[in-house]
Amino acid sequence: MTNKRMLSGALIALALLLMSGTLVQGAEAIGVAITNVNFAAPSPENENLEGEWVEITNKDTAPQSLTGWTLEDEGNHTYTFPEFSLNAGASVKVHTGEGADTARDLYWDRSTSVWNNGGDVATLKDASGNIVSSYSGGAKEE
Repeated sequence: MTNKRMLSGALIALALLLMSGTLVQGAEAIGVAITNVNFAAPSPENENLEGEWVEITNKDTAPQSLTGWTLEDEGNHTYTFPEFSLNAGASVKVHTGEGADTARDLYWDRSTSVWNNGGDVATLKDASGNIVSSYSGGAKEE
């Protein structure tokens, strides 16, 4: 009986794993992805936080609502998108610092940096919490 329970548990775990993989693949099929980052703002960093950003692009042929989506780092700092739609083929930069939101630039309105200069992981999730895109790497200074 124990072997049957273990086999049942393993099959259920495998089914859940496959289903979660399908959700991530489905989210990526939307065509929205992290396409560029600048994890290191110009020095002095805390005075130039608009220079620390993550760029998100809609590679699809239709607009995509990002309302309620989140962008987070490895330290669980989380930005939640306001009511916002990203046009087909368009990009938006999410800046760490303060500013006025536009169709091309959104602002986290933080007074301290979020992204680790030596490298970090940026994760974009849809409103249901499914991972849509992830970027892992070092800082890119511009």
